[in-house]
Amino acid sequence: MKNRLVLAALAIPVLAMVVSAQRPADAPPTAPSGKPPDSVFIEDLTWAEVRDLIAGGTTNVIIGTAGTEQKGPHMVDGEHKFVMEYTADKIARSMGKTLVAPVVTYVPEGSWENIGGHMAKPGTITLPEDRFVELLVSAGRSLKAGGFKKIWFLGESGGNRTGMRSAAEKLNALWNGAATAYWVDDYYTKAHAEQNTWAAKYLKVADNEVGNHANILDTSELLFVAPKHIRKDRLTGNDYANNGVSGNNQGKSTPEVGKALLQIKMDLALAQIKRMQAGTEQPVAAPQQQGGGGGGGGRGGQGGGGQRPQTASLEPTMHTAPASATPTKAPDTVFIDELTWEENRDAMKAGKTVFIVPTGGTEKNGYHMVMGKHNFIVAHSANLMARKLGNALVAPTIQYVPEGDPDRQNPGAISLPSPAYDMLLDAAARSLKAHGATEILFIGDSGGNQQGMRDVAAKLNEEWKGKGPRVFALTDYYEGGREHYRAWMAAAFGYTDDIIGSHAGISDTSQMLHVRPSGVRKDQIKPWGGPKDSGVSGDPMKATAEIGRMGIQFKINAALNQYKTLKNPPPQRGGRPGQ
Repeated sequence: MKNRLVLAALAIPVLAMVVSAQRPADAPPTAPSGKPPDSVFIEDLTWAEVRDLIAGGTTNVIIGTAGTEQKGPHMVDGEHKFVMEYTADKIARSMGKTLVAPVVTYVPEGSWENIGGHMAKPGTITLPEDRFVELLVSAGRSLKAGGFKKIWFLGESGGNRTGMRSAAEKLNALWNGAATAYWVDDYYTKAHAEQNTWAAKYLKVADNEVGNHANILDTSELLFVAPKHIRKDRLTGNDYANNGVSGNNQGKSTPEVGKALLQIKMDLALAQIKRMQAGTEQPVAAPQQQGGGGGGGGRGGQGGGGQRPQTASLEPTMHTAPASATPTKAPDTVFIDELTWEENRDAMKAGKTVFIVPTGGTEKNGYHMVMGKHNFIVAHSANLMARKLGNALVAPTIQYVPEGDPDRQNPGAISLPSPAYDMLLDAAARSLKAHGATEILFIGDSGGNQQGMRDVAAKLNEEWKGKGPRVFALTDYYEGGREHYRAWMAAAFGYTDDIIGSHAGISDTSQMLHVRPSGVRKDQIKPWGGPKDSGVSGDPMKATAEIGRMGIQFKINAALNQYKTLKNPPPQRGGRPGQ
């Protein structure tokens, strides 16, 4: 059967068998990275570029925390992420010698048991605070192990504040001066107060009109940063009860206002960072009292536009959330963070109750490929899978996954080992169940992700047996797809196993050339990865975008075939263990 699948997929003529080879014995032990691109994001850099930047004094790193939460009828659930990507970039460049870790999109947003606040709206995902703190601590330990000396936590949401503070305290106690973690709370708390003052002075909007969530301030910021994620036909203010907006005057939201408000946040953050660097302010200050309103925040799990939390309900939020005043017009996307909570609700009511949770990774991928390889590939694959299924939506990609011991990492690599990784998957699934998911599909682009997916799926399926969604660990996306892909390359090109390799070789490099060619440094692609410390297995010189396109199709097909088999197992046959 496998041979028939391989031959049917063959799109390139079969070539003569290639003689096996290995990295030359005289390969250099190491090499310089070459000139990095103009980016401060670790995901956009190779490990060697990060290594050389650290050696040159770039020892600051920002961990920005955002969230995936309802933002009223007019803004997408990923508003915090898009704003944080913009501000973290600008702050890092202003600081100098600073890089930015992948933005954290799974944060505290309330409870999936006593549903209220943001969690009462479809699309919100919550990560309980103890699990959130563990994620941040593991990230900090990983980055310190790779050579960073100063870790800076900034947060876009009020519910993130105490978790960042706790993580910074834990890391400083652990490191005892060997490195330092900082909590930059002025970015959020002090900025909100000053933004309100600015709005009163220049927009003539009083505090009680500004509100505290999805308001004129939040809306203006997103209009400046990513206007395509604003539904301009729904900028109608707080026009029906419990719609997720606190405040009004949406007519005063403009990109120009957003630019001014973002500058306030960034200036205050940079001023606090400067004081902390000078030693005139402690790395972790006492918590400030949260003021009235404020853009970019809300109240973590107590938000929902200022409405009181709902009581616990057995009904999913797709049914209990309020009806819209007017019909929604969703864009052509399957990603929940690119949809408003109303659009998520309506997509679910129309039958899109299958959710894909993609897991990637932030790791070393040779001298020629960026550290965010897995994140970019799995997001691309999840999009194609959801569209093939026709009844699926996609959660934000999980970039923090098992990569080994957090205290033994390559420069820029980040590890979230089990059980913390498992608890992140568990939180994502429980959040989606609260909204009405009928099936949850885990896919993972890295080998270390697979066992946690199996374990969480097995645990939740046992717990929810007969009374909840089914959870599928589609490990064939990685394992079965890999087998078919390798068999096809052997048949099509005569490549042996050692030529194909197992990491950052032909397979991975080809997929990146197809999905995100800017993530491959073509001048750094060397036979067998080049230097001995490259971490490459196989020969990336033979990679092509077309091979990558085929590889992704093999992975998706393997995952979907496993999904169908697990849903409807043939007689006398079962699925893979742990489902």
